[in-house]
Amino acid sequence: MKKAIIVAKEKFDIQEAPIPKPGFGQVLVKVKAVGLCTMEQRYYNGGVEDYPFHGGHEICGEVVECGEGVAQKLVPGQKIVVASLTRCGECYFCRRGLDHLCENADETHEPGELWGPGGLAEYMLVKSYEVFPVAEDIDETHATLAEPIACVVRSVEKGNLRYGDVAIVQGAGVMGVLHVKLAKLQGAVVVVSEPDAYRRQKALLAGADYAINPLEEDLRAFVKSITEGRGAEACYFTAGGNKAIEEGLRCLVKCGVMVIYGSVRPATPVGFIPNDVHYDEIVITGAIKTSKDSFQKTARMLGSKLIDVSDLVSETYSLKDINKAFERAQAMETYRVVLLFNEDN
Repeated sequence: MKKAIIVAKEKFDIQEAPIPKPGFGQVLVKVKAVGLCTMEQRYYNGGVEDYPFHGGHEICGEVVECGEGVAQKLVPGQKIVVASLTRCGECYFCRRGLDHLCENADETHEPGELWGPGGLAEYMLVKSYEVFPVAEDIDETHATLAEPIACVVRSVEKGNLRYGDVAIVQGAGVMGVLHVKLAKLQGAVVVVSEPDAYRRQKALLAGADYAINPLEEDLRAFVKSITEGRGAEACYFTAGGNKAIEEGLRCLVKCGVMVIYGSVRPATPVGFIPNDVHYDEIVITGAIKTSKDSFQKTARMLGSKLIDVSDLVSETYSLKDINKAFERAQAMETYRVVLLFNEDN
């Protein structure tokens, strides 16, 4: 089998390795397609230098073989998606039902040691609880978006949306557009705040009711104008930095929820008036990673065609063109670039 290892900035090493055998509770997966997330992109472009790194965590594949102790009824050739996140089931957070924060899912390793989720390979071993079957007729490139969708499911649910609520989505990249799609499924009126004209149009085509340029238009005034002066019930921050977060907080109705989904780099303090949060009972929360529940919901939604992500797969490449794939993944005009593992590798 072949696997792609990031060994330095903008440098891959395509290595040969034996196909592994599944041990107890493990599933051998033949990888079919992998989405190139911003996490992998940061290692490729040198934003994070912790090499050698074996990336790839947005994975669609098929079952090859199950080891002993696998409770799921999986069969060879079955199409699956992978939730590559350790859940020990025994730590404080797992036992509280917060398995996405598992204390044993840390990424500590010795300097120079190969590490990472390992999806950029023709085959991979995963724990059986990381495997979620999906409908056989789903496009493999679309299925790679299961992991980001599952992250956004948790985020949107934390906004406590009700039918007819107004939801602001800040940023219209992949995660922003997924927030639009899922907020619409929750029955919300969606306002997208995005400076880039192409991405605003993308959000509108994905179902957003309004898309404004926050550099040219007052977001708070606009939201007030469509809510009889009250404000939005939820704001989802996916991009835009501290200024966007501060602006989003000012747009909320009393008891509104600010969900900080995206990270801010570099991380600096956000300014807000505590009394505004106190008197208006504003909720400020975060959302990160997936849970077993959100992944299961996502697999069902994709299989039932409740969510269409065909508009988010911009380009596909084979392993031999992996450098080109990563270059294109970072381009402003692309959404998700997917690496295919096929006979062209």
